[in-house]
Amino acid sequence: MTLKLSSTKIKSACVAAALMVLGGCAATEGAVDNPILRKFQWFSYIEGGDFKASCTAGAPARYRMIYNGIYTEQVRVYDLDADTRALDTHLILPMDIRDFAVEGFSDLLNPWRGQAAQVTLSPADMDGLVSDLEAFGAFGTPNVGEELSSKGFFWTIAACHDGQYHFTGLSWPSPEWDGAAFSGRLFALDSTGVAINPPRLTDTTRTLQYAARNPRRKIQQYHLKVGEDGLAGVWTLF
Repeated sequence: MTLKLSSTKIKSACVAAALMVLGGCAATEGAVDNPILRKFQWFSYIEGGDFKASCTAGAPARYRMIYNGIYTEQVRVYDLDADTRALDTHLILPMDIRDFAVEGFSDLLNPWRGQAAQVTLSPADMDGLVSDLEAFGAFGTPNVGEELSSKGFFWTIAACHDGQYHFTGLSWPSPEWDGAAFSGRLFALDSTGVAINPPRLTDTTRTLQYAARNPRRKIQQYHLKVGEDGLAGVWTLF
């Protein structure tokens, strides 16, 4: 039997589920697919917390590139496993649950899971993408101090490359952004079929803003800062 739930009941159920699964904030495999885990592990996930500690000599190469096209509008996560050449793309978009119907409890999270797609890269595409990341400086000195606002447009790159962990970030606009060839290559390999949200000027000041239609409801937002070995600062404004 199909069950139709109000947004209030869905939120209550999700809160209850969150209490059951919340065991910490370190990222785990599959966190991006689970909206509850994603909520509590997002910042660790951004910096590759699920493979950072295990990135030692001989570890498999992993690359995670995240495009933030305003957090409340569009986020694209690109996960590349060098051993299999599998490029997993996860697209997170705003959801409308007014007419949401479910068959069972497991369906409650579906509107927030986002879209997923996978392609297997050719050896040439694989080598080209890694070369683009290297040319950008993703495996060198990180862009320490770079601030990344969820209200704007930015890239983060977390990688386990040649047995060493790397993390850096890049915000728009900047000359480095214009010269980042890896972004165009990733967008060309994106198989979600959903158009890229292109950069535009936004207010990225670190202030609390509210939804225009409901002054009592805060817009989900955060600010990050790139450090020498991952994120050096996180300011959440929910």
